[in-house]
Amino acid sequence: MRNALGLAAGCLLAATPIAAQQASLGSRIQSVRDGMIQMHYAARPGVCGDGQGGIWTHGRNGVWFNDGRSICIAGPIVVRLGRSDGQTISVRKTVGGRIASSAPDVDLGEVVPGDAARYLIGLAHSIGAKNADEAIAAAVFADGVDLSNELRALVRDDNASLEARRQALFWFGQSDAPTKELVALDRDLQPSSLREHYTFVLSQRRNDDEAIDKLIDVARTDRDFQIRKQAMFWLGQSRDPKAVKFLRDLIVK
Repeated sequence: MRNALGLAAGCLLAATPIAAQQASLGSRIQSVRDGMIQMHYAARPGVCGDGQGGIWTHGRNGVWFNDGRSICIAGPIVVRLGRSDGQTISVRKTVGGRIASSAPDVDLGEVVPGDAARYLIGLAHSIGAKNADEAIAAAVFADGVDLSNELRALVRDDNASLEARRQALFWFGQSDAPTKELVALDRDLQPSSLREHYTFVLSQRRNDDEAIDKLIDVARTDRDFQIRKQAMFWLGQSRDPKAVKFLRDLIVK
């Protein structure tokens, strides 16, 4: 349902320079009770997309992508938020094109990347799994924003969906947060499926002695056999000399 008051406010704000917009992004979104909101903001360097939801970026270990398409267009991140009865119920993001041909009910125009990222991470604590995934991805691609504290808090939130916590854990591992902070998350990880995912996240810290030491510790001491098995698998994939020695010693014994 189109919100006439929200539409008028949205059009006015879209035409206003970002620095002059007084209301917080959260309050502007909250003012729209029902309808579709669109906003866009700068992506961090190296981010591009296919205009249909697929996004590529340079991570800690080089280029990765989330599907097999070859087209890659630079551009701002465009996010659409579905609102119903005063709640945000859906999130969709894209880079390199528009999410849909239909016009949104409210277009907030360009917003501050940090404001958008923190709103979206906050939303991921309570929204459904698929939408949480979209919200987190849209947040971590924002330009010039350090979300390590917010991601760590989401990992630790037992009330958030498991998928949201898994995604937050992955992106925390991909952040510039020191490895010792990633290691310290170990004690907060339940259920076991999240702990299994943790072994993969550790393995993505390539050429990192602290991460290898933690994987070895999990492989030696974790009470869950399946988690120990996963840790040993990723140690084998790493080809790190310390990992190779640990696995060789296990065989010899």
